[in-house]
Amino acid sequence: MSAVSTQKNQRFTNLLIAIDKEREAEEKYFQNLSSNKSIAERIESGIVWFPVVIVSKVYTVGEQIEMVLERTKHLDLPHKLKSGVGCKVFKYEGNSETTSLRAVVSYVRKNKIAVILNEQSISKADLTAFKGHLGIELIYDDRPYKVMEEAIKKVMATEEPATVSLRKVIEEQLDESRYLIPAHPITPAQLNESQIKALNGVTVAEHLSIIHGPPGTGKTTTLVQVAKALLKKEKRILVCAPSNNAVDLLATQLDEAGLATLRIGNVTRISDNNVHLTLSEKIRDHAEWQHIKKVRIEADKARKSAGKFKRSFGPKERSQRTAMFNEARDLKKWARELEDKLLDTIISESRVICSTLIGVSHKSINQLRFRTLIIDEASQALEPECWNAMLKAERVILAGDHLQLSPTVKSREAAELGLSETLLSRMTDKIRHTYLLEVQYRMNEKILSFSNQRFYDNKLTSSPIVSNWNLDEEPLVLIDTSGCGFDEELNPTSLSRYNEGEYFILREHFIQSKEAYAGSSIGIISPYSEQVKYLRSKVEEDVFQESDITVNSIDGFQGQEKDVIYISLVRSNSDGEIGFLSDERRLNVAMTRARKKLIILGDFSTLSVSPLFSDLAEHVEAIGTYKSAWEYMSV
Repeated sequence: MSAVSTQKNQRFTNLLIAIDKEREAEEKYFQNLSSNKSIAERIESGIVWFPVVIVSKVYTVGEQIEMVLERTKHLDLPHKLKSGVGCKVFKYEGNSETTSLRAVVSYVRKNKIAVILNEQSISKADLTAFKGHLGIELIYDDRPYKVMEEAIKKVMATEEPATVSLRKVIEEQLDESRYLIPAHPITPAQLNESQIKALNGVTVAEHLSIIHGPPGTGKTTTLVQVAKALLKKEKRILVCAPSNNAVDLLATQLDEAGLATLRIGNVTRISDNNVHLTLSEKIRDHAEWQHIKKVRIEADKARKSAGKFKRSFGPKERSQRTAMFNEARDLKKWARELEDKLLDTIISESRVICSTLIGVSHKSINQLRFRTLIIDEASQALEPECWNAMLKAERVILAGDHLQLSPTVKSREAAELGLSETLLSRMTDKIRHTYLLEVQYRMNEKILSFSNQRFYDNKLTSSPIVSNWNLDEEPLVLIDTSGCGFDEELNPTSLSRYNEGEYFILREHFIQSKEAYAGSSIGIISPYSEQVKYLRSKVEEDVFQESDITVNSIDGFQGQEKDVIYISLVRSNSDGEIGFLSDERRLNVAMTRARKKLIILGDFSTLSVSPLFSDLAEHVEAIGTYKSAWEYMSV
């Protein structure tokens, strides 16, 4: 075995070990959330909704049942339940859990949650007894890790030419020096010059290409045009992203562009905009589905009738029961066959298949292969989950921004073994077909300026449409709390930090600017979960009530934008400790959420121990508005 080959195998071996280490860390995390805690403590920690009531129960694809529940108390408490996570619906009686059903969250809408039950043996009729004091709890789900592990093992063992070529490109064994140029370039009127260059480049690349799309540069618009161009030559394409939200956004855009789009996955966050794209909804809307549903109900009735207790039970009754069980079995088989035919019809009519990277393992498309795979938000995707989708394709287009946040990896060992390094960050500077989108359409030029200078080598330009838009004459503001005595505080339970003084300054600034903000969307961002929790409790005060305000962490705001963004940096101490704020990408994400006004609050005597924040302060002093928090404090 060659030294290069040995190194390749060792790298994939390391990824397998890393997946296992991350699985252990995730399991331990869930154990810590729930171990030895009362139901009240679990509600407070955000992993339990209790009590809940059942709103509806309906059949969905694959003989599964989707149950919609609504919480009736603790309506304003934040929670960790979201689409795609594992959960259990439990019955709580006499201060203890008596019965539970495993499920997966389908969607969350305010205080309603839909789950798909995993127990295929349970029927809708059986659920009539499942009522009373019900709750739903987040649980550990190791399925994604099993899928990633299986994918890496297949990559290591495969001799399939397309996968071998992709593996060689990524392992840098294949010199992809051919820089292909399309014979007949496509020039859509809605794209700018850099977008057109990216479109034409990625559609002719042989194996791997990258669209580097910094915030606001029209990455989604470009990908839609890429899909249109590919479908002129290819029967269908596969479009993936690591999260349901990212998949749904792109699926909606593809559908609006007139492409026959199918959203795959039992677990989907079904929004009003794309509910019609999901496999389950396409089936439900089909005339044949009502017939399938009736057959399945008849099968349930036959099974229930066969199981009914009879006082007198002789040969005749035994024969009748056997006949009814056989009828139930045959009806269920018929329903499955009808559904399989309907699934095949819907899939064959679709030109774009959209799924999460893990969701491509769904049985409905498991045997499909594609010429081209597009992975959006690739900066948030773990390499093993990318391979799970890449095994289905001959070539891959990665899209995203590796200078934004990378995926969260809980295990330090897993990160050291390479799990935290994404394919996008690894390959952007190593392949010929890499394209930077250079014109941004989101933010005032001053708001962009620091990120442009520090992260993008001043290669970005601002569209004239947005370069000078603002709400007042100060689009970029830094408020320094140095010397104000606003020391950070630590919550000993969550081990997260908060800073009440920064909220006080934020509130005063908001009051002074409220008139200018009329009709604008506002975001308040903090890197610390305890500060997010504190700010959420405070923005319910009357000075904020009439405004459109969202409060979230930096991670929670990635992919979003608002007219006005406040950033509360929290850290203020005499030791100059700033923790994970030293990760430059976090600041890049936070600053590039604002369209028309950005206000940064922090103690720069503490923060400036980092060259990043020292440079930021100098930059704002030079081109923006640098203020002391003392200006907002009464004498």
